[in-house]
Amino acid sequence: MQFKEYGAWALLVVLTAGACARPGAESQQPAPTDAAEPEEDTTEEPAPRRRSEPSVEPRIANLVGLMPLSSTGADEFLREHPAFDGRGVLIGILDSGLDLGLPGLDETTTGEPKVLDVRDFSREGRIELELITVTGDTLSFGGQTLSGFGQVAGLASPPYYAGIFRELPLGTVPAADLNGNNNNTDEFVMLVVRTVSGWALITDVDNDGRLDDEAPIHDYSVASERFSYGLKDEERDKGLMTIAVNFSEVDGRPVLDLFFDNSAHGSHVAGIAAGHNMFGRKGFNGVAPGAQILAIKISNNARGGLSVTGSMLRAMNYAADYAQQRGMPLILNMSFGVGNESEGEAAIDSLVTEFALKHPDVLFVISAGNEGPGISTIGFPGSAEHILSVCALYPGVFSGSRPAGLAIDADVIADFSARGGETAKPDVCAPGVAFSNVPRWNLGGEISAGTSMAAPQIAGAAALLQSARLQANRAARATDLRQALIASARRYRHATFLDMGAGVPNVNAAHEWLVAGHQAGVYSIRAQPDGGNTSLLEGAYRRNGLASPADTLQRFVIRSVAGQPAARFLLRSDQRWLRAPEVLELSGGPATVEVTYNTRRLRTPGLYVGTVYATPASDTLAGPAFRLINTIVVPRTLNQPFVEGRDLGPGRFQRYFFAVPEDAGGLTVEMEVRYRTQRGSLFLFEPSGQPFRGGGSEEAGRESRVVRIEVRGEDLIPGVYEAVVVAPDNSALSYDIRAALPRYTVDQIGTGPSAVIRKRANVPELIQDAAVFQRSNDSSANTDDVRVTATDIGAVTTITVSGTGDTPKLLPVAVPEWTREMIVDVRLPDGAWNQLTDFGLTLFDSAGAQIDIGPLSFGFGRHEFELARRYRGKTLQLEFFPGYAHLQPPPSWQAEVTIYLIARTPAKLDAAGGDTTAIILDPGESTGLQFLPPETRAMPDGFVPLIEVVAMPAGGAPMRRWGRLN
Repeated sequence: MQFKEYGAWALLVVLTAGACARPGAESQQPAPTDAAEPEEDTTEEPAPRRRSEPSVEPRIANLVGLMPLSSTGADEFLREHPAFDGRGVLIGILDSGLDLGLPGLDETTTGEPKVLDVRDFSREGRIELELITVTGDTLSFGGQTLSGFGQVAGLASPPYYAGIFRELPLGTVPAADLNGNNNNTDEFVMLVVRTVSGWALITDVDNDGRLDDEAPIHDYSVASERFSYGLKDEERDKGLMTIAVNFSEVDGRPVLDLFFDNSAHGSHVAGIAAGHNMFGRKGFNGVAPGAQILAIKISNNARGGLSVTGSMLRAMNYAADYAQQRGMPLILNMSFGVGNESEGEAAIDSLVTEFALKHPDVLFVISAGNEGPGISTIGFPGSAEHILSVCALYPGVFSGSRPAGLAIDADVIADFSARGGETAKPDVCAPGVAFSNVPRWNLGGEISAGTSMAAPQIAGAAALLQSARLQANRAARATDLRQALIASARRYRHATFLDMGAGVPNVNAAHEWLVAGHQAGVYSIRAQPDGGNTSLLEGAYRRNGLASPADTLQRFVIRSVAGQPAARFLLRSDQRWLRAPEVLELSGGPATVEVTYNTRRLRTPGLYVGTVYATPASDTLAGPAFRLINTIVVPRTLNQPFVEGRDLGPGRFQRYFFAVPEDAGGLTVEMEVRYRTQRGSLFLFEPSGQPFRGGGSEEAGRESRVVRIEVRGEDLIPGVYEAVVVAPDNSALSYDIRAALPRYTVDQIGTGPSAVIRKRANVPELIQDAAVFQRSNDSSANTDDVRVTATDIGAVTTITVSGTGDTPKLLPVAVPEWTREMIVDVRLPDGAWNQLTDFGLTLFDSAGAQIDIGPLSFGFGRHEFELARRYRGKTLQLEFFPGYAHLQPPPSWQAEVTIYLIARTPAKLDAAGGDTTAIILDPGESTGLQFLPPETRAMPDGFVPLIEVVAMPAGGAPMRRWGRLN
């Protein structure tokens, strides 16, 4: 399951003390027709320059608190209880791997090995081995010759096996440059022999062409051995990438997997959770420096951090078995996740929930996802039950200067942090930015942001609590650790449960909860299909508003799932519009709670979130045992263009919901910051909660005070869209937002080319000050005409791609010389996304070198591939790579793939019947327009011209549509 993270921009904040917002997506609109094509730089891109020092001197980073431990009180807890530092606890890092050569990941506070074992379930480091025969002192294999084999023969008798470890499949430089020579085309011979200690690897680590100066490297679990290329054995921990070895057997033959971190994500996460004396600085620690680590690689990093088929499930089970065999309490951390397409139906959620119930002594901590700030964006498996789903804060220490009266250490909710909806998630929040370990090839990338960084904060906090309980000879159950953290959490006053869950935990308070002897139950909650509720999970969710004035009742069914005794709960609502009974009696079977809504308090457009808290009557000091979450959206109809001005404080956000009918033809949302010194971000989310596929965010205030997001006709999905305006974390924002449906629509693009233009029925009266989207430099805004233009912007094709099992599928694409970029839409069949944990999309050149990655986050994905000059006129390869939740993939899969080739120079088309700039229609009336055919371009087989038609009224929102000329 691929991860997202936000790194370089966070570093910029620290160095410039400026505000920071998530980068906006680039617009997909083609260049203006009359724009001159810019001259191109035809030189080859140089290899990325490798840094030799961290982005911030580690001493300074530690001094100023760039490993933010104070938000959860972890630093205070460790000062008061230095021995409760995680010792005795095992943290499983299910991630991209881990670099074993990093200071901070070598030993614990008590001198024990930090990393007990490493396993690779991703197959990215799998080396295909062949049985070989060697005579004499020379080994010849894979086009390479290595001397010194005689000493190997003296160490181990036949059989001998050999394979090739290639840099090219590992991605791009610098991650794929194993020996530091600034390319990714090297190949290394891997010789496998059997020694008295088991299978061992011998490889030419120092690149001198000899094997007689190399030591055998065994499975990491045997001797904790590892190596780095380009270095002598005594300097093995100073290489760009440190590699360990895993061996297994099939029918007596060795199976070799190499364990490494060519992403840096897993190393960064591990440092946050349990780093000790990182960067060689005494006292520069993660949350639980005394804990030990089990590092399990689940992702193919070169393809964008893709979890592969069954890797999550294998990793979970391996970790649980490993901890059980050694009698160690286990905390699992998985900082991975993709978007939920239909909450409650993902296979991996069911597997994780089943695992949590089967292993009541294992606490599973999972990142909530980075698709925020819209609601209904929690990713799976962060939406699984009985785990801790973690959202992200943006720590104040990374924000630079702040207005007078606002503390420098004030944290805000990170805009990227996913929000709940159908799920009663997230559970808790923690800092989602940190300065932590990265492999040496990634020096300069020490600061990263995402819920990936928040989850290990909570995993580390849980290890502190479990360490304290172990030393009291009272190991805590996972459900008690979970509930202690939730009970200790406090939510920001302006935030809802959807934003932060219970809030930010406090480790000391959680410790006191456990010491007090409180115990938590395990309950399953399901909102019933009442009224407008569309949720299948714990939260009642009415995104389309109340189904009718009579939609006032919502039922929840509560079940005890861990054999707990009968219990009595006191129920309390936190909203005046939400009422619940005072008491719930829960005994052997399920119980139903009926809550009611006061619809008179639910009339103003906006978001309403109400929670019913259920507290054990026998232990009210324990806090709520569970919560019943109710979410109701009251959308705006946009019968008139919407205009609002508002002020937001630092880090605050404002939501707007717009009901868009099926015949709307498009949607335009615009945000303008009032002062050039300010900045702000505009986000748009589709009715499903997915970020708008055409580019879900824009930032205003740098290059322009006004940003606009347009939903083209073919991209429109009927339902309730959500727009969110977010202020920078360290400064206020004054802004105006405008939203409107188009008065005129482009209903279709046909042969010829032709277009059908329609004026929507029941359009609002055109009023000068209400027509908020005017044609630029147009003095005729008091007329109701529409200007229609058509442009040949490139070529398009749609094909069905089929594959077998989980085997990657390659699709060749011939790219004409005239191409500027390639846009690829991938649409999976209904329900297919729920069986996956990932679906990779990667572009390669003809030699197999990676150009770019665009893994899917939902069952529909769109990615823009910018094409450098050297790729034009060539045949490139698109790779599709599914990863399934279960151990075995289905026999086959398919996807609908649309490929857009966008021209560097769009060509405006003349109207066949004359001028098209003054069309006037009555409401509901439509007309057809014919355009002269475009000039012939060189088209790849199967492609047809791609036409864009734009209807720009004198007053009102514009509308555009892309279509194919068949």
